[in-house]
Amino acid sequence: MKQPFPFVLFFLLLVSFFQFPFSLEAKDSNRLRIGFGSCLHQDKESPVLSQWKKESFNLLLLLGDNIYADSLVAEEKIPAYKKQLSRPEWKTIRSESKILATWDDHDYGINDSGAEFEDKKKSREVFINQMGSLMPKGRKFGTTDGNGIFHSYFLEFKKKKIHVVIPDTRFFRSPLQRKFWSYFTGKSQYGPTSNEDATMLGEEQWKWLEEELNQPSDLLIFVSSVQVIPTEQPFEKWGNFPKERERLFQILNSAKTSDLVILSGDRHIAEIYEYPFSETRKFVEVTSSSLNLPLPFLQLEYDSEYKLGSAFRDENYGTLEIELIEGKLVWRSLIKDKNGNVVLSYPKSDSN
Repeated sequence: MKQPFPFVLFFLLLVSFFQFPFSLEAKDSNRLRIGFGSCLHQDKESPVLSQWKKESFNLLLLLGDNIYADSLVAEEKIPAYKKQLSRPEWKTIRSESKILATWDDHDYGINDSGAEFEDKKKSREVFINQMGSLMPKGRKFGTTDGNGIFHSYFLEFKKKKIHVVIPDTRFFRSPLQRKFWSYFTGKSQYGPTSNEDATMLGEEQWKWLEEELNQPSDLLIFVSSVQVIPTEQPFEKWGNFPKERERLFQILNSAKTSDLVILSGDRHIAEIYEYPFSETRKFVEVTSSSLNLPLPFLQLEYDSEYKLGSAFRDENYGTLEIELIEGKLVWRSLIKDKNGNVVLSYPKSDSN
């Protein structure tokens, strides 16, 4: 039998690299640790980054607003990225943790911007060139013709599959519908759109997402730069697009996964939500924001039917701790302050 040519073997190895989950060697062999957070201003000190050096996560998820550089010209964001990424802490963090990232409005375009942002193609290029330097090489973002930055990742822990799915909530999103009185107050506050054709993701991305969620996993980590479950707060959220939110819940409900958790950012507070969607699925959302830009003088917390406890308003970051117990992946999430102290948890512990 002829032996395969070396380049054929190389090709097969290359294909296998992109098709199969990579295995993470946990620092604690019995526990996988994932960090996450959002809203990191490049001009402000960030004690959280020092905590991340100590945490030594297996995987770190940056949920958006990785810089604050609102501009109609995407290239004007580059100095902010360079300043952010020049922080010395990143060298250690990158050496210890795999990193995945998405954007939100302030690193995408301008405040609350969506598909109408005219320089979005260039912004995509800038994001990939800058934030892509933190992420594993060979990442593919968005559509084949260069739209959006949605991406996903499979990883393996204890022979179990964990699927990280990161949609793009900016590039394709229809315009928001402002509340009438917000035009007089000057506040950017929004309500459910009356446009039946409005979209959060766009049809091409919806198709991608449905295909992703049809892949079997033991744990699905769904990342959204803006909140998914709450509808009461008047800021950006999936609830501004009720049909899209319901569509998302339906495909999450039918996803081929044993368990799932939603991670979100944007809000400059940390919160935890639990939504019993169906007899077979409940949705838990953990919001972590901000890493170094708290807004203590603004009303940010709103009552919600599904919110667990009170919000945490100071600098914070989140962790997911995943273990294999009796053959099943079991996770818990913690919200920690800038000094690494636990301030919120799911499931709730006696101490907070």
